[in-house]
Amino acid sequence: MNKRIKFLISAVLIFAVFVSSFMIPASSFVNDVETTTADMLLINLDTNTIVYSQKPDNMWYAGYLSELVTFLVAYEMIPDPEKATYKPEASFSASLPHSDGSLNQFIGVELTAKDLMAIMLLTSGNDAAYALADLSSDGDRKAFVEAMNEKVEILGCKNTGFVSPGYDSTSNQYTTCRDLYNIYMEVRKNEFFNEVMEADPLSYIPSGLKSDDEEENKKYTVYPEASIINDKSPYYFRYTNDAKISHTEATYADLVLTATYRGKTYFFAGLLGKMDSEENIYADARKLLTWAYLNLSDRKMINSEEAMAEVNVAPDWGEYPVDLHPFNSAFKTLPNDYDESKLSYELDIPESVQTPIAEGQAVGRAKLFYDGDEIDDIQLIVNSDEGLDMLPDMGRFTSYIYHQLMPYQLSTDQGAEGGTATEAKAPESPEKPAPTGSLTKATEQGKTEG
Repeated sequence: MNKRIKFLISAVLIFAVFVSSFMIPASSFVNDVETTTADMLLINLDTNTIVYSQKPDNMWYAGYLSELVTFLVAYEMIPDPEKATYKPEASFSASLPHSDGSLNQFIGVELTAKDLMAIMLLTSGNDAAYALADLSSDGDRKAFVEAMNEKVEILGCKNTGFVSPGYDSTSNQYTTCRDLYNIYMEVRKNEFFNEVMEADPLSYIPSGLKSDDEEENKKYTVYPEASIINDKSPYYFRYTNDAKISHTEATYADLVLTATYRGKTYFFAGLLGKMDSEENIYADARKLLTWAYLNLSDRKMINSEEAMAEVNVAPDWGEYPVDLHPFNSAFKTLPNDYDESKLSYELDIPESVQTPIAEGQAVGRAKLFYDGDEIDDIQLIVNSDEGLDMLPDMGRFTSYIYHQLMPYQLSTDQGAEGGTATEAKAPESPEKPAPTGSLTKATEQGKTEG
C-alpha cells in the first residue's frame, strides 16, 4: 500500500514539474537600444529568463509564420516524410488564393514531403505549405487547418489562430510574440528542422535532384529568404542559428529566430517590423541580441542543496518540521552591474502538510524578484519520505513521545524536591519562515561563479 501511495505521489510530482518547465517568468531589463519594431520578445533560453519584452501579447497577422505550425502538423500526419511524394503542376500554383512561386522551379518534378518542408522553411514557401497540407490530408485543407489550430492549443498558445496552411493577410490568421515562443521551441525539437538550418552553406537541394553538374544543382538550389541567416546579405548576423521571416504587408515583416554566442542562446520574436529601410526588423534583432550578450550574464540565485525554508509535517500523532529545498538550482540572467539589494524572494508555504509525503514532492513555492519584477517561480520540495517507511516513522514517533513526556518529568522532579508542580507545556511549533527575504546569501556563490 505504501509503495502504491508513493508511486501516485511521484506521478503527480512529475506532471507538476513537466507543466512548470514551460512557464516563463515575466521580466524585462531597461536598455537604451533604439528600435522600430512594434512588438518584441527576447528570452535567454539557458536560464528561461525574459530579458526584454515590448507588447509580447499583442495580436498581429501571422502571415508566413503559420508555416511553422504547418511543418509540425505535416510531420506528424505524414507517416514517412522521406517516401511520401508530391509532383507540383503549373495549374496548382494558379489555383491558390496566394502564390509566392516557391515551387516554380520544380514544376513536374517529384518531391518528397521533406523536400517540401525544407523549401517552406527556408523561403516564404506558401505554395509548398499548401502542397504539404494536401499531401497530409488527402486534399482536405479544412481538416488540416483544424489540426493546426488544435496543435497550437496543445502548445499553450492563447492568442493564435489560422485559416490557411500558408500566407493569409486577414485578421483571422494571427499570433503574438509570446505564442511564437511556444511554437518555435516545439519546431526546434525536430531533427530535420535543425538539419536544414545547420547546412553549410545554408541552402537545400532536393535529394532526388542532386548531381555532379554544378549548373544543374544551381537550378534546383533553395536559399534562405531571411537575410539575417544569409551570409551574402548586409543584414547577416553570424551568430544566428535559425530564422523564419514573414512579409505581412509591402513594408512590414515578422521575424522569429534563435542565436548563440559564447554558449548563451537567445530567442527573438518580432512582429510588425520595418523591412525596406536601414531601420528594419533585422537591425532590431541584431541590436537587442548584441545588447544582451554585452550587458547581461547568468548568475546562480538559489542552490538546490541548501534548505530554503521549513514546513510542519503532520502525521496522525503530532507535528514536526521538515526542510524544504528548491526543486533545482536557479540560474537567472541579470544585468552585469545588477544591484544585489534589489534581489528578494517571497515564500508560499502551507502551515502544515499531512503525511504521507514522498521524497521530491512539492509542498510550496518561492518567487524570486529583481527590482520588483518577478524573475522566477520555483517549487520547494521535501528531500525525504515522510509517513511512507516504517523505521523512520517509528523513530519520529518515539522522539515525539519522549519530548512530550520530558516537560512532565521535569515538573514532577521539581515537586518531589519541594518545588511547586506546574502544568507541562507542549513544545512550541517552529515558526513559519518570513514571507519575504533577501537573496544575499544565495547570491554570494553566484557572484564568484557568474
